[in-house]
Amino acid sequence: MGSNKDTVPGTASQPKKIDPAIVAKAGLWYTICNFTFKGLAFITTPIFARLLTKSELGYFGNYASWVSILLILTSFDFAQSIIRSKLDFQEDLDAYIWSILSLSTLWTLLVYGVVCLFSGFFTNLLQVEMKHIHIMFLYFLTVPAYTMLITKHRAKYKYKTFALITGIATVTALIASLALVFIMEDRVSGRIIGHYMPYIILGLGIYILIVRKGGGRPQVRYWKYAIVLCLPLVPHILSMNLLSQSDKIIITRLCGREFTAIYTIAYSCYHIATILLDSLNKAWAPWLLDSLHLENYEDIRTVSKKYVLIFAAVDIMVLLAAPEVILLLGGRQYHDAIYCMPPLLVSCVIQLIYTMYVNIEFFKKKTFGVSLATMAATAFNIILNFIFIPMNPERGYVIASYTTLAGYILLFVLHFLLVKRLGMGFVFDIRFLMIVIAGAVGAACLVNLLYSLPVVRYAVMAAYIVLIGWFAVRHKDEILSIVIRKKRR
Repeated sequence: MGSNKDTVPGTASQPKKIDPAIVAKAGLWYTICNFTFKGLAFITTPIFARLLTKSELGYFGNYASWVSILLILTSFDFAQSIIRSKLDFQEDLDAYIWSILSLSTLWTLLVYGVVCLFSGFFTNLLQVEMKHIHIMFLYFLTVPAYTMLITKHRAKYKYKTFALITGIATVTALIASLALVFIMEDRVSGRIIGHYMPYIILGLGIYILIVRKGGGRPQVRYWKYAIVLCLPLVPHILSMNLLSQSDKIIITRLCGREFTAIYTIAYSCYHIATILLDSLNKAWAPWLLDSLHLENYEDIRTVSKKYVLIFAAVDIMVLLAAPEVILLLGGRQYHDAIYCMPPLLVSCVIQLIYTMYVNIEFFKKKTFGVSLATMAATAFNIILNFIFIPMNPERGYVIASYTTLAGYILLFVLHFLLVKRLGMGFVFDIRFLMIVIAGAVGAACLVNLLYSLPVVRYAVMAAYIVLIGWFAVRHKDEILSIVIRKKRR
């Protein structure tokens, strides 16, 4: 791309062309890890539901929600800037990571001081005891180091290290949670300490490692770089949380908790597809930014088509198997949740595609538009819910799934227009992407009809599995080469 005017002189070096096979291999490992580790959470959820009372379980759920929200406000998600900063500060990346970690620490300590000074106000606001708020802020102080390290390894395609660190943290937290809930008299504290303390201890060790490798005094220029890149994204991240959670809140208010439960089970099934989406994007984003930096647009268009098709194929498989998945997750009483699945899973395909455009905006450091688009889509979704759900409260959970789809369609349109305005609309083949979206909509409509015809659906599912299997056998050499090929020098 020639000289990059946003690059600090003398810090960046031209990255080598990345073999797409490395990206595919990394994506495979990220997917396996995500499904394995998040699958453990699915398995243990019913166990904790039986060990804790509803009040205790509700307290932990409220606590975990606040941790997710406040972590964004204390860390500003600086770790995500590492993927972009690798292009600008490749020779000084360790110093960059230490600098942004120090900034996160200073801001967190300031917020912690305010919370301690007005402890009564915050315990009432959060509905959390002060002893648990202390644990919360220990987590905020240390976990960014853990996140930054695994993001660094992800940016450099070191998927084995990523898998090892993530696996240690996840498994240790699950074992410690189960053990302390059994051992401690205060089971809520046992659940909180068991879940968060392993990340605190691991994060502290990684923090010391980052300080040693970063060396010296934190650099203000790196603070400015991270703030300019990440601060505009904070409203986006918060809005994305609201976009995914507002449906449940509104259904509870307008329809009742029983209908929220049905939607929650449908959302759990939908979550399977989002795990795959997150896994693919973690492998895809670093390669895409490297390729954009080198102006390898032909490679991007070729790989992006395979990337989207693979996800769409798996998404359709989840759609076909949705009744069985919902039966496994919730039982027969949640059968009606299947009618939420077609719009939700089409939403997932659109979410994958609009995320591709978000990555371009991130590369161009135009993140303010990302936040505006997400806030607009969230507001649009909430307005549609309040308009249409009251028209048929008993089917409000199905209506909410379609308003979610409408929100993601708006997000896709807005991000496409933003990228086109940046002069980068040519990077992806928009005609191809529109065909994929149309195909996903058509498949969703067809499968929605098949839910009332189980025999026909099983036949279609069997034919689909055979088709996918035939494709895998026909391309087995290519698939094997992706799995076992070593990184080219």
